[in-house]
Amino acid sequence: MIWMLSFFQGFSSAYAADVARSDYMIGAGDLVRITVYSSPDLTTEARVTAAGTITFPLLGEIKIGDLSPAMAEKKLVEGLEQGGFIKQAQVNLVVLQFQSQFISVLGDVYKPGRFPLDRPSNLSDVLALAGGPTPNGSDIVTIVRTKEGKTTKQDYDLRELLTKGNADNNPKVIGDDIVYVNAREVSVLGQVNRPGKYSVVGGVRSVLDFLSQAGGISSGGADKIIVITNRNGKTVKHEIDVDQLYRSADTKSNFELASGDSIYVPRTPVFYIYGEVQRPGAFRLERNMTLAQALSTGGGLTGRGTERGVKIKRMDVSGKLTTISANPSDFLQVDDVVYIGESLF
Repeated sequence: MIWMLSFFQGFSSAYAADVARSDYMIGAGDLVRITVYSSPDLTTEARVTAAGTITFPLLGEIKIGDLSPAMAEKKLVEGLEQGGFIKQAQVNLVVLQFQSQFISVLGDVYKPGRFPLDRPSNLSDVLALAGGPTPNGSDIVTIVRTKEGKTTKQDYDLRELLTKGNADNNPKVIGDDIVYVNAREVSVLGQVNRPGKYSVVGGVRSVLDFLSQAGGISSGGADKIIVITNRNGKTVKHEIDVDQLYRSADTKSNFELASGDSIYVPRTPVFYIYGEVQRPGAFRLERNMTLAQALSTGGGLTGRGTERGVKIKRMDVSGKLTTISANPSDFLQVDDVVYIGESLF
């Protein structure tokens, strides 16, 4: 990771001018330089007051706080022209120090915290301020930005930036951005004994490796698990048969996972059986299970039960609960409720 840290410390701010002239809003404490072409004697460096004002020759006190550099330039031009001082004035305003803006760098970096944006900066610059990503830091960095009351999240791939020089992954940052370096982790969720996030640091890690770290699939786990992978911005959903996964060393099922991937073990499909049965309760619904097999799973009927009194309560596609009569050879469906009535004789 040393080479990565060196990269961040030495990376130039390619977008400095764009940041200074478009997204940035001038604020209290900022230092600006104003140049008027053909009138070098008007060149001024001034620090913005708490009220958002500066003092400029000929115009006196003028408010530029909460304006972009381009908007402030326009205001200065209007003042010079309307005051009759300069015809067709050309003004250039540059923010030299950005004292009014701060950015937060959090997550797996060496020095997480809040830093002043004292110059136009991009992602690599602020990561360098925080010491760069730790060994457990992921290649994926998230920028959280709130603008005009709307919050957005955007992921950027440091690997693409470092290995391919892809500048799209080194965006400009603005005040109040939150930069979050994700951990090199895989999430294992659902019906496992220890759900959570597990580190990928330390070598190649397969699906079975992470299931093992999570304590294995619990008794309530389904026959198939879902693995979500993210590669080159593309999300793919894999459905893996558990029996095949454990029986076969085939990497088609037991493939390598990377940071940001996730494993989800769904709840096993169940059915419920109540009434005149030896062991009422919820049971695992096996594939192609018939009503007769379900009754056997429940220990069979009690002495007062009758197969003529068997009813199945089932939710239809509209969400309505229906009651149906069933034959012993009928297949059960997920979440069916089997009720065995009492014999009248």
